[in-house]
Amino acid sequence: MKVCHFAASRGLGRGEVYVDLVNRMASKRDDLEIALLAPYDALFRGRLDERVQFLGYKAKDNRNNPLFWLECASLLRRLNPQLVHTHFAKATAIYRRIKPAVGVPYVATKHNPRKGRIYEKVSNVIAVADVVKQSIGHGRVSVIHNGIVPAQIERAPREPGTPLRLLAVGRLDPIKAYDKLIRALDEYDQPWTLDLVGEGEHRDKLEAVVQQLGLQDKVTLPGFDDNIPARMAACDAFLMSSFSEGCSVALLEAMHYAPLVLSTPVGLAPELFPDWLLWDHDKPASLAPLFNAYDALRQRYADWSAGILPQFHMDACVEKHVDLYQDLVRA
Repeated sequence: MKVCHFAASRGLGRGEVYVDLVNRMASKRDDLEIALLAPYDALFRGRLDERVQFLGYKAKDNRNNPLFWLECASLLRRLNPQLVHTHFAKATAIYRRIKPAVGVPYVATKHNPRKGRIYEKVSNVIAVADVVKQSIGHGRVSVIHNGIVPAQIERAPREPGTPLRLLAVGRLDPIKAYDKLIRALDEYDQPWTLDLVGEGEHRDKLEAVVQQLGLQDKVTLPGFDDNIPARMAACDAFLMSSFSEGCSVALLEAMHYAPLVLSTPVGLAPELFPDWLLWDHDKPASLAPLFNAYDALRQRYADWSAGILPQFHMDACVEKHVDLYQDLVRA
């Protein structure tokens, strides 16, 4: 089966789950021919497996640019796939527009629970979590969680009597609610440190909150890091504080690498996590077990996560996609 993925974004160079998906499909399934249609100067191009056929368009990817439509349609007709798989709203809207000229069925993945009217018009949608599925008004939606291929990284031992090493990873954006996290942690007298790894428009406000609370010795904002798994393995706990998420790749990575993960009830977390791994922005006391019973909580988490992690391996994600592809092509 020949499948072409379509992502109308240059990306960030790391963290594009659709790149990991196409790479794994191309490397693990001999019965698939995988292509990716994306900007010719995509930042993630260097990460593509050599078995993925790259179709790079050069036209300005404005949704209302007829030259963009024509170039994408021409590239797809030349490839002649059996199925097109779009990612995010822009690529989905563009392919819906050019589908009559291409004549190939498609499926669209919605990666977050934010409004996306285009998905109401798409016959077949993949949602990366139940909360994303609930944001779509029709029932033609399959939930397929994201996956990762975990590396073998040894966790750093915890030094008795040292501050808890806490970690959060993501863009510095208001939706991540890192200011709420900092204020919640400030309620605790026990020793802790927090690294907020990432970059973004919210940096100045976060630095101001840190200074206002006098937490310069506890909270650091080191910016981007190319080795997030190693950072996760070196922390004592990973904390997610977002207001909204889909199936966060950072959360999946943390589940594989960090010794303990707590999250606000967003995205995948309320679907998957038991109550004792969830915390509330407005209830700092919900973080109390992290400080008052860390060793017991860490062991409880290890026992629970051992049975959960296999379903979030990229191989499981690939198999679910291929099963759906086969159903759609046969339909």
